Amino acid sequence: MTTSAPESVLDVISELLIEKFEVPSEDVRGNAPMRDLLIDSLMIVEMAIAVHETLGIKVEEEELRAATLAEFAAAVDERLTDR
Repeated sequence: MTTSAPESVLDVISELLIEKFEVPSEDVRGNAPMRDLLIDSLMIVEMAIAVHETLGIKVEEEELRAATLAEFAAAVDERLTDR
């Protein structure tokens, strides 16, 4: 019997990028810098809000600017685990 695993934080953030921010799915890779995926300051602020609303985790705008998608997802996942 197989049970489906809960959606990973990386998957959730990737879906936000593709669906909410209309980032082309081929650009959404773990090694992509978040600052390249979220091309302006407003998108970064909106992503911080979307992560908080979706996952209940507060993130700083600077975190989004400094990390790759995989690094950012890992940091958010760690905070979820620490709760």
